[in-house]
Amino acid sequence: MKSKGMWSLLGAAMLTAGLSSAAMAELGPIEARQACMKVSGKMMGVMVPIIKGEKPYDKAAVDGAIAETEAACAGWAGWWGEDTKPGGAVKTWAKAEVWSDKAGFEAASAAFVQAKAAVKASTDEASFKAAFPGLGKSCQDCHEKFRAPKE
Repeated sequence: MKSKGMWSLLGAAMLTAGLSSAAMAELGPIEARQACMKVSGKMMGVMVPIIKGEKPYDKAAVDGAIAETEAACAGWAGWWGEDTKPGGAVKTWAKAEVWSDKAGFEAASAAFVQAKAAVKASTDEASFKAAFPGLGKSCQDCHEKFRAPKE
C-alpha cells in the first residue's frame, strides 16, 4: 500500500507541472524551450543524487520530476521554427545545427524521450539505476551537438 506522504508529494508535483504548462503557454518559443530546459535540469537534480548514492531512491520524487518535465516540455515540437534561429531578438543557445541537421536533432530529441520513458518505467532502485545512464547520455549527446555554451 502506498503511503499518504507519497501521494501528497505526487499531487504537489502534478500541481506544479500544471502550473508550469499554463505558464509555458504564455511564453514565446525560445523562452518556452529555455524554461523546458530549466525544468529538465531540475529533473536531473532529483535523479543525480540518487545515482550517486547521496539520496535514497524515491519513486515518487522521480515520477514527479518526470511529470513536471513532460508538462513543461509538451510544446517542444512547435518551438523550433525558422524564426527562432540564433541571431534573432531573443538570445538562444541553440546552434545552427538544429536547423541544418534537422534529422539529427529530431533523432536526438527522440533519444531523450525514449530514455526518459525508460526511467519513468523503472519500478525500483535497480531498474532506475539501469535506465538512468541512457537519460544522461541523451542529454549530453544533444547538448554537445546542438547547444552552444552559455557565455
